[in-house]
Amino acid sequence: MCRQVYFWGGGKAGSTSLFFTLTKGPGGHGNPQNTGPFVRELGKEPCQGSAWKGWEALTKNTNLCRGGSDSNSFTHLLNGCPRETSVQYARKVMTLSDDPKFLMLIRDPVDRYVSFLNDSVRRGGSKMNIENTARNKFGGLGMTLARQGAALKNLLSVIKDPKQILIIPMESISINADGVIDAIMDHVGGRRWKRNETEGVIMNVGSTDKYEYVTLSHNTTEILRNKLRQDVLLLESLVGKRFSWSSWARARNDDMNTTSGEEEAWLVTSPASR
Repeated sequence: MCRQVYFWGGGKAGSTSLFFTLTKGPGGHGNPQNTGPFVRELGKEPCQGSAWKGWEALTKNTNLCRGGSDSNSFTHLLNGCPRETSVQYARKVMTLSDDPKFLMLIRDPVDRYVSFLNDSVRRGGSKMNIENTARNKFGGLGMTLARQGAALKNLLSVIKDPKQILIIPMESISINADGVIDAIMDHVGGRRWKRNETEGVIMNVGSTDKYEYVTLSHNTTEILRNKLRQDVLLLESLVGKRFSWSSWARARNDDMNTTSGEEEAWLVTSPASR
């Protein structure tokens, strides 16, 4: 049967781009290449309901993954659900596999929340005032996705080994997409794409449809940072590393602060051992 890989709360942090890159190959959405190891054309978001039941059936299909060594052999299923982060969902996943692998995309939580609000207006038809909503409403799916420390804590409370999770900062994909793809293949136990295949990986990006993206005022940004500060500190403690954007979450007199250039750069990682 196919080995199972899941996004963990990937919404508004590049999950669509990464999903279609992994399942369609280095040519991206417009030039798919049958490279494996991920089965293609499954649909991205089998999160709940009938879509989840369809996913369950795929995980039990003994004919779907051939498991060969050639470049066209599929060995893995990728569930791109971008919004699930609960303990209950993690437990549901664990009923389907003893050793699933997880990909957790991380982004500055304020940027992530603002992206969610913009998307709700651009694609969801909402008439909200984004600035007012960001200042006064802190619940819902957007804030759940922003609370990445809580999401990681939920998953770690259920799985057996932190090394089942690969932490991927969103900016790492822009810095070194090839390196991220290689790390994912190593993480899930899949065949790496050949170097001539991965050179110039094309990441899929969503259309803006001439939409004018709304950014927040400094005051509203600070309100959100204050709401999310403790969650960022939790995330850092669980991951065991700092993020390129996370200095705003720490006090200036933090004993752990390092001077510029001393902090180790990193592309991807697994959470710190428990």
